[in-house]
This record gives sequence, C-alpha cells and structure tokens, in this order.
Amino acid sequence: SVLAIINEVSAERIEQQSKLKEQSKVLYAFNIEYGEASAEIIRQYNQYIEERKTGSQTYFVRKSNDEITGYAFKIEGAGLWGGIDAILAFNQDFSSLTGVSFLNHSETPGLGGRIDEEWFQEQFREISLDVNSTDPYLIFKPSTGGNVDTISGATSTSKAVLNIFNQNIEVILTETKGDVLNE
Repeated sequence: SVLAIINEVSAERIEQQSKLKEQSKVLYAFNIEYGEASAEIIRQYNQYIEERKTGSQTYFVRKSNDEITGYAFKIEGAGLWGGIDAILAFNQDFSSLTGVSFLNHSETPGLGGRIDEEWFQEQFREISLDVNSTDPYLIFKPSTGGNVDTISGATSTSKAVLNIFNQNIEVILTETKGDVLNE
C-alpha cells in the first residue's frame, strides 16, 4: 500500500524529469548549449525546438530565426543486454548526421555503458550521408570509409549501436524524410 501511494504521489514528478531528460538529449544531439538548471534546459528547448508529428512518429525540428536548421528522431533497437533508445539529429536537408544522444540503455556499466561518454557521442557529429552509396552510413575505422571508432572491450555493444543507427538512418532517409520535408 505504501509503495502504491508513493508511486502515485511521485508519478507526475517522474514524468517531468523524464521529459526534461528527453529535452536535454534533443538539445545535445542538435549541439545546442544548455545549462544544468531545469529552467535553462526548458528555455533553450522552447527557443530552438518544435515538436511535430508525421503519422505516428513525433520528431523534433530545430529552428533558428524562424528557419529550419535540422530534424531529430527518437529511435530504438536491441543492444547487447537490452534495448537502446537514442536521438538521431540531421541537418535541414538530411545530407549529414549532426549529432546523437542516448536516452536509455541496459549496457554493462564500464564497458558498453561507455556509449554515454562524450567522446563516443561527439564522433557522430557532421557525418555526411550518401543516400546513393551501397555502403552502410556508419562504418568502423580503420575499414575503408570508416567514420566512427568502436569502444575497446565493448565490440558487441558498438556493433549493436552501429546496426541500430544504420537501420534507422535508412528508414528515416527513405521513408520519413519525404513526409517531413513536405509538411
């Protein structure tokens, strides 16, 4: 009974914190600076981000001076130990990936959990996306065309992240992009 009451009383606060976390992750993926204070995150988010829907998918539009400068999408997929939820951000014409951030994952702390580290996420900024190529969009270095590093000791998680990103980028570029640009 006590746990049910605590859950009921804290449900709204938990939802607010979850929304704040998502907003900060969207700002990070778009490379928009924000402070640690909740009010600053909310202010920056409201200033630069607009939420829209296409079909059943909510996506995020980055605006600057009333011009669209990018789009971001929530994605998900299977990691080594459980689901991985992330944000993929693109420039305004979808020709490059401008950033990523991870919302949730169940990867091993200290190994696969390193996907949360800044060095890993920062390497996904400004990666060109060639829709006419038969290669995957993201390839591990030092392979030919490699554009991202793997995490030492977490090869399976690294491969899972690349698979999730490549699959979702493909869907976004071939199925979602047209709907978004025609709105």
